[in-house]
Amino acid sequence: MTKLKKRVCSEEASLIHRSDYSRMKTTVKSVRDSHGYAMNHHQDELDALMRRIVDLSDESLIQLSQYISFLKWQEEQWHSPQAWEDQEGNDVIWIYDLLEQFSEARQAATVAMQGMEVKAAPASCGGVIRPAIWQHPPVVGEGVIEYQVATPLDVDALKFQFAAGVRDGALLSDENQVAFRVRVNGRLLWSHLKAEAAWDDFLIDLPTLTGQTMVIQLITDALGNSRWNWAVWGEPRIIGLSR
Repeated sequence: MTKLKKRVCSEEASLIHRSDYSRMKTTVKSVRDSHGYAMNHHQDELDALMRRIVDLSDESLIQLSQYISFLKWQEEQWHSPQAWEDQEGNDVIWIYDLLEQFSEARQAATVAMQGMEVKAAPASCGGVIRPAIWQHPPVVGEGVIEYQVATPLDVDALKFQFAAGVRDGALLSDENQVAFRVRVNGRLLWSHLKAEAAWDDFLIDLPTLTGQTMVIQLITDALGNSRWNWAVWGEPRIIGLSR
């Protein structure tokens, strides 16, 4: 790391450390004062956590601040009423979260898996952090993540909600794009090209396969140039609707 970068990180971390540490102390004190804070073991845990935060390095403090922002955003999403209805006002009665079921997914490549990187981790695209599935495509051909989903009988429609993104720092261009595709039961339903580090949100209709096993594939393709193809799927989930 260069001296300039170290200095910038140190200054940023110092600001984060002073503001966040002071804010957290004030919050803890106000909660304790207003509620009597009888649960002393929770206070001990908070105090121990604060001591550990003080000992973190400058770069770790920056990462901690980013992760706290991500957790705050995630909780806001969980508690949002919009999470339980689609754009047409239909009730969401069933959700299959591809991130939660990631360990059950099958990974494959149409040619060879060389160059593939697949994992579940938060991803930052355009400065916005989301829970995501990372899927750097292979050097040649398509990379495939496949789920076999048993859909319930009591839904009227199925949709796939997700964001396609390229992680921050990727140096893509119009001459070097990455392709995203979704196949269901062998049929191509959707495709998209990206050449910039940002999230694009989508909500696509799925076949009415209620009460059946749906095979859904997330696919990325380097299109002949796999450099900087830092492809990610943000918060992918299948939702079942009741009209």
